Amino acid sequence: MYNAYMLASCCLLILAMYLDIFGFSVALPAVACDLELTVTQQGLLSAVPLIGVMLSSYAWGLFADTIGRRVTLLLAMPLGAVLSLAASVAPTYTSLAALKFLSAGFSSAANAAAFVLVGETTPGRHRSRFIFLMATTTMFAQLLISLVALPVFELTFDVHISWMSLHYRPWRLLLQIIALPGIVGVVGMVFLHESPKFLLSKGRNEDALRVLEKISHHNSKEQFRVSSVYLEETTVPVNPDTSFMRKMWNQTAPLFKPPLLRNSLILYFLLLCAYMTATGFTMWVATVTNAYFNGEDSAGKTFCEVASTASSTSTLATDCNTAIKPFTLYAVACYSGISGSLNTILSFVVGPVGKKKITITIFCVSAASGIALIFVRIPLLSIVLFFFYNYVALILGTVNTYLVELNPTYLRGMATCLSVVVARGFGFLSVQVIGSLLSDHCTPMLSGYIALVIIGLAVTFFLPPDSKNDKYHEEKNETEITRC
Repeated sequence: MYNAYMLASCCLLILAMYLDIFGFSVALPAVACDLELTVTQQGLLSAVPLIGVMLSSYAWGLFADTIGRRVTLLLAMPLGAVLSLAASVAPTYTSLAALKFLSAGFSSAANAAAFVLVGETTPGRHRSRFIFLMATTTMFAQLLISLVALPVFELTFDVHISWMSLHYRPWRLLLQIIALPGIVGVVGMVFLHESPKFLLSKGRNEDALRVLEKISHHNSKEQFRVSSVYLEETTVPVNPDTSFMRKMWNQTAPLFKPPLLRNSLILYFLLLCAYMTATGFTMWVATVTNAYFNGEDSAGKTFCEVASTASSTSTLATDCNTAIKPFTLYAVACYSGISGSLNTILSFVVGPVGKKKITITIFCVSAASGIALIFVRIPLLSIVLFFFYNYVALILGTVNTYLVELNPTYLRGMATCLSVVVARGFGFLSVQVIGSLLSDHCTPMLSGYIALVIIGLAVTFFLPPDSKNDKYHEEKNETEITRC
């Protein structure tokens, strides 16, 4: 019961982060029309949340590993929610970009701490499934945004607020609504406890025992019979006088030294391949899909022939309330819904099938879809292939599971946060590349991204074997249960 409650709260916080980042992409055509943005400004505004995540995640990983997973979430997520609400009433392009940068920067603490908190508090036999379910939440983000956006964009109000120098239109209401999950998640986190493994790694054995006792009372009224606990892995004592930069180095360097170096390089490179592709194109999903429903005949055209007109579509609308076509929102909802459903299915098959095989399959499907996307001239099929090509992002569940299982407790927060730095950092670059090349060089650009996915597929074969890795953790969990 406690783990289910923790999963729900952390899923809301992860959802808040992804709504903060990707929710903006759904509203971008209306924002571009309202604020009269150029194509370059649209690309920068799409990428600003990614910059905020990339620059702040490193610090949140350090905080998660030094002051605690739960404390980090309670410090950062409320500020992220407040800044997200403030961004919804930003009057200018500059103020909107600044507030989205800050809100995403604080919200990124969810990725650094929430995955680790769940992974360390969940029994080993359920860990992969729970982390996959959290990753599923990220996939459903755009579905939720689209379902909310459909009725919101049916509204036609335009309220001029003179003292703020802005027009309050439906897209601003949408940004306010999608800030709510973060607020609810923070309230849920107030009633949860710190990771017992984190407490043990800091030598706070009595505190860890009390947390375990409270968790036990959530689940059962039986007497708690454990009298002592200890952590059977390497810990590093922390000197309170150590400088901030030295702490960051101490938490980072071990990840890139033997015996962790090989796995770190493989996992971060897989994230680079997947999220340069997925993040880059996902930020343009609404805009590109909108080009298929803007009234022009797209039959007989390849994906690139249609997508090359996408960047100018949103600025041509005379009525900013109708800049986003309803069919676009339906398509984005389908994109997100299918993605989340697939990840939910994966969460139940990852145990018997194995993380490595799941990762290889995801890369294979993405590569095949990308190759077909270059040649297909059927609009609906092109959209479907475009979606499945972006589903390479489904590797998030397996990669985060690997990061939690293959790294010691005192490094897990940093290992997870670095995954965000890699994914969002290269995702930011990718958004800019796509924005610059989409109009005039779509086909060679798309071919380059497909090649990147194929390289990622080749690297997945170097992941640790499922059978040995899973057997090790299963035996270790059984040993820990016996000793308790």
